Amino acid sequence: MPNNLKYYREAKNLTQEELSKKAEVSRNTISLIETGANTNITYNVMEKLAKALDMTVEEIFFKKLAQNIVQK
Repeated sequence: MPNNLKYYREAKNLTQEELSKKAEVSRNTISLIETGANTNITYNVMEKLAKALDMTVEEIFFKKLAQNIVQK
């Protein structure tokens, strides 16, 4: 499942370990979600991660990031 978890985690200057503790989700789960290896994410896990990042589930898991492309 494509998602923006890594983008928002890094934007908040959090490591996977820090987010793991804050969201009460294993670091391995976060890694698998960020790499797309885990495609069976429960809504409960999505909610925990969103809450830990002060965001919505929709922003992290269902919205595409706007890409600002500057052509030279």
